[in-house]
Amino acid sequence: MKISLERTDNNFGMKAIAGHHEIMLDSSPEEEGGSNKGATPMQLMLIALAGCSTIDIVHILRKGRYEITSYESEVIATRREEMPRIFNEITLMITLATDAPDEVLNRAVVLTKTKYCSAFAVLEASCPIGISVNRKT
Repeated sequence: MKISLERTDNNFGMKAIAGHHEIMLDSSPEEEGGSNKGATPMQLMLIALAGCSTIDIVHILRKGRYEITSYESEVIATRREEMPRIFNEITLMITLATDAPDEVLNRAVVLTKTKYCSAFAVLEASCPIGISVNRKT
């Protein structure tokens, strides 16, 4: 896997290139020199967690031939004040509509936490991560 970064301005703006895909990164305007032209690296870590777990859960449910008519996830995290400002706690909230029974859905969540989601494993090594799953009606 190869990722490259190109600086795009005289401050903290960067373009990340992963294969044929580009993502803009920056520092938030509250921080010194930021222009808010892209997500911060810490936001991207949370996006990676939500994305990785979503792909796992959708894959597991599809493999079981269950239908998913909607899927949303939200991540809320707190960070410590001292440097490095790592996460103190992360909560991943999933809301979905599926015909999968509760036991199948719960098993998919367990598998993403314990076996498949690399982003979960990396982040959980430094802070607790809670997951809640709600069915959309």
